[in-house]
Amino acid sequence: MSERALKQLVGALVVVVGVWLVSLLFRGGSGSIAATGPVASFFEDLDRTTVERVRIEHEGDPSITLARGAEEDWTVNDFRADVEAVSRLLDVLDEAEIGDLIAANPDNHARMGVSTDSAYVVSFSVGGDERSLLVGKSARRFGTAYVRLPDADEVYLLEADLRAQLTRDLDAWRDRTMAAVDTATVARIVVERARDGYALVRGDSAWTFDGGGPVSESGVAGILAELARMVATGFVQETDSLAAFAEDATTTALTADGEVLVRVTLGEGEGDRWARSSASGDLYRVSSFRANRVAPARETLSPGS
Repeated sequence: MSERALKQLVGALVVVVGVWLVSLLFRGGSGSIAATGPVASFFEDLDRTTVERVRIEHEGDPSITLARGAEEDWTVNDFRADVEAVSRLLDVLDEAEIGDLIAANPDNHARMGVSTDSAYVVSFSVGGDERSLLVGKSARRFGTAYVRLPDADEVYLLEADLRAQLTRDLDAWRDRTMAAVDTATVARIVVERARDGYALVRGDSAWTFDGGGPVSESGVAGILAELARMVATGFVQETDSLAAFAEDATTTALTADGEVLVRVTLGEGEGDRWARSSASGDLYRVSSFRANRVAPARETLSPGS
């Protein structure tokens, strides 16, 4: 190869490398195009202290509205919201970031799940203003998803597992806690059953049947464990066939002064049962295991049974 040809080849390589470096500079140095403008700042000032309301919409599903109430209590569609579920959502907002541009052609929207008829549309209210985002399918890397603004064609990578929060149904957002009692204050437990009934009283060192007679420590521990935190498996609609079953048992926890701490009422059945709690007006679904534990038959509480 002649010296002239070699110089031409080297010059061409320098030009190619220069173009490549300039391209990287304008694309953030990684060969990708970083988000700019409103989409890049979407999650700024969105956190657990600023968000007032969250609305989730998905075609074919009932809309879900989470609203902040007094003393940081939240509701979901006017029901009590599960504090832990709301907290997980707010945690995601604290960490969420909009990543690189993935596609700019609207023909890709359906494939990525960000079309108007397939995406989850989440809207946040902050200081009276509302901003919305279309969240599509999960991306290849765990904890990421495709997103776009409602009036934009560009699709970006969301660096946060927000999609998993948005796909919950209403029951998963609702508070399923039926009882949350400080069991150290329970001095008397009254169990009323269709076939038998009894009362338990706390003594100086042990529980006994009211009127005398020893009680299985494990049996009482089971009742107290349920009263300390009894969480339903779900909710029962008034039109559900389960709601038609007759009342079967009621367990009431009282203080030494006779104050009712909580009253749990259960329906009949061999499998899941309906249940109510004096702590709320909701109609819950509980497993037979949980029902038998909070309102056991008298014979199962005898020592050694």
